[in-house]
Amino acid sequence: MQDAEIGQRGFLLTGEVQYLAPYERAIGQLDEHLLLLAENPMLQFYGADIAAIARLSQLKRSELAQTIVVRREQGQVAAQKLLREDNGKIYMDEMRLRISNIESGVAASLREQKLDLQWRSELALWGGGGGALLMLGLLTLLFVDLRRDLSERAELLERLAFESQHDSLTRVPNRRAFNEMLDQALALARRGERQVALLYLDLDGFKPINDQYGHAAGDATLKVVVALWQGVMREGEVLARLGGDEFAVIAAGDAEAVERLAQRLIDALDVPLLAQYPEIRVGVSVGLARYAEHGEDRRRLIAAADTAMYRAKEAGKHCFAWPESRQPVLAVV
Repeated sequence: MQDAEIGQRGFLLTGEVQYLAPYERAIGQLDEHLLLLAENPMLQFYGADIAAIARLSQLKRSELAQTIVVRREQGQVAAQKLLREDNGKIYMDEMRLRISNIESGVAASLREQKLDLQWRSELALWGGGGGALLMLGLLTLLFVDLRRDLSERAELLERLAFESQHDSLTRVPNRRAFNEMLDQALALARRGERQVALLYLDLDGFKPINDQYGHAAGDATLKVVVALWQGVMREGEVLARLGGDEFAVIAAGDAEAVERLAQRLIDALDVPLLAQYPEIRVGVSVGLARYAEHGEDRRRLIAAADTAMYRAKEAGKHCFAWPESRQPVLAVV
């Protein structure tokens, strides 16, 4: 059930259908595992608990399936709202209690058989060596299988953690990660440990690419743009995609250093972007803002940089600008 929840949350978070694979696999294995529990002779005294677990698992599965349907039909916001109601927690808590009852009973039974098992193990080793070797082989297989399952789960969790913080197309930090990193940078700036500047970037001429060449060409263009920008950025400078063709850079330095970075980002796009469409070109309008001159918190700093970006648009595009306190600076051609 935990594997099913991991897959479900991955789909709700990203919308990527690949995360439904572990969800569907776990759901498919659940009935099989419940049947094995019910048929295990060692657990015959726990029939009521096993029946309750089966009933609760069905309720939990229905809750998971409902959130997936809502994500598909109504989007992430509606699905997250349903998820926050956390109706499935009641089912999971009750299942854990039932499982704990079974585990406690089995553990007590095993303790009672401990002395008997000690002499029987000696008998199995010397009088039934084949059985002992078979048991050892089965335990080895179980250990290998368990290690593989744990490794797959760790990889899935790692991928989920990465994709919750990164744009699925360009693989740079997304808006959520950008907000967190900007808050951290501003906290350091308030303590006097670093300077913080924000560059708000909006591509010029990107929409016609999608309209004329299709979204595949648009996606390829965005990937190339990000690669070109990363090639001119320096250590400590962070590029994030905020959505569509809007990006932001968190940087440090005085006004002149920030302007030099903005110019590098503009100049980086003065090349053909796609080999199959050499005529495709885009520019970028860059809005600049610095802590604390233009804002002392994330909201104000972003608003100042966004305003400056529109000043760059009004000045002719393909240039950078500061908020009202400074004049737009045309790109050097």
